[in-house]
Amino acid sequence: MDYRLEQWVNGPAGSHPLVDAVMSFASGQAAAIFIALVVTWLLYGILRSSAAEEAGASLAALAAGAGFGVNQVLAVVWNRPRPFTAHPSTVHLLVKHVADSSFPSDHAAAGFAIALVLALRHRRLGAVALGFAVVMSYARVYVGNHYPGDVAAGMLVGVLAALLATAATGGQLLRLWSALPRIGPRSWRGRSRRG
Repeated sequence: MDYRLEQWVNGPAGSHPLVDAVMSFASGQAAAIFIALVVTWLLYGILRSSAAEEAGASLAALAAGAGFGVNQVLAVVWNRPRPFTAHPSTVHLLVKHVADSSFPSDHAAAGFAIALVLALRHRRLGAVALGFAVVMSYARVYVGNHYPGDVAAGMLVGVLAALLATAATGGQLLRLWSALPRIGPRSWRGRSRRG
């Protein structure tokens, strides 16, 4: 069933240059985009002297790291060959990838973890990030790197990592960032008034 779904998604790959380019970009640049999102969020918090924003960005990074860690364990438990390895004659590979375990998708786990943490704090921005995580996950199948089950499992891992990290450490991270001295422009203005 998973292979049939993979063939349905991956089948058109290589036949539509514009779609291929978009899917290859979404698949290949997704990690950099999500990292940039977290870094931008952290810088935004620093510039606004907002412990809540700084804690949110840190929580997103923590959830992504936790999801990635869980994936490494699952990959050892079930070392599933990637589609282009298991079916080299039928899978259209648009983005080269090492032939490591396909299950579960690290991209999906980290992407959904970051996007969900963002959505819990900024609904509209989070919805955009979740939408991109969906596109990225589809693209990972389209370019021949994953089966649909791989990205579905990665999404589940990422969502659980985001929810558990928020429940377990959200308050502690906020207290930690609140205890640190403020270094953003707002704190500089406050010092200049006191000076």
